[in-house]
Amino acid sequence: MNNTSQCIFDISHVLRTLRDTMEFTLPNQLKVEVYEQRKNVLKTVLDPKSFLGKFLVDNEDKLKDFKKKYEEFLDEVYSDTSSILTKTAEGVIRVDHAQNIKIYQHVVYLSETVRDIMYSHVSYARNKNMSEDNILKHVDNDERFDRILKDFLLIQEYQKSFMEFQKVMSESKGQPTPQSNFIVQNELNVLAAMLRFNRDHCHVTDNKTWDVLDDTIELVQSCEGRRERRDGKSFPELFSNLVKEVGEKVNEYGPIYNEGYQANLKDMLDTIKANQENKKDEAPQA
Repeated sequence: MNNTSQCIFDISHVLRTLRDTMEFTLPNQLKVEVYEQRKNVLKTVLDPKSFLGKFLVDNEDKLKDFKKKYEEFLDEVYSDTSSILTKTAEGVIRVDHAQNIKIYQHVVYLSETVRDIMYSHVSYARNKNMSEDNILKHVDNDERFDRILKDFLLIQEYQKSFMEFQKVMSESKGQPTPQSNFIVQNELNVLAAMLRFNRDHCHVTDNKTWDVLDDTIELVQSCEGRRERRDGKSFPELFSNLVKEVGEKVNEYGPIYNEGYQANLKDMLDTIKANQENKKDEAPQA
């Protein structure tokens, strides 16, 4: 694996860890060790000695807003003062699920800037004839899995908020209330914006991926009253069908992505080890 490919893979590792942060929104409890591992990887982004850290320094003017938001992310999610994730004496992380949307906002928008940086290096590698097929394939697989997984998690969060909205509106006999307005403004609109952002920034062009992302936006439009429900189906049925559809793609894309990730990780570690051994052999003998 050449140096440029190592840089691209290193960025993809950061993207993977950012994406893994969304796992904290799920009901299952995660151990403190997992939290610490992710925290350590994500903190390297601000370390000037790391590849991305140096890139931020070299492009300070263009990325100062990103750096500020990234620091806020680490403080809000991964710091000892975080109200979202809290370490417990039992060795697990306690999650304030009322703040799930904050986690999604950080991950969805920050990861897009990191992904743009990765794609700029992919373009550089291609222009300099330094691109390697295994890395290009990994980038594509990461893109597909990333978009679909975010879609899968966000639409389920949207479903929860929408069902709560319907319940509130039913209780008020269809009249808007402060509670229903809060759900729309602070949950449904925010989640819908992320779902659209995720779809609109998709880099792959295959219909199999786009059809799923499009189906998600179609359902959101129906919930917003901007589009009639297809076949006159109920919202619970529409959500159930969509979650099943997206979940099937998560199960299809996930193993493909992970297989490529592990193969490239081994390739990079083997390359680093070989380079270190070569340096030892080249070192002058006393």
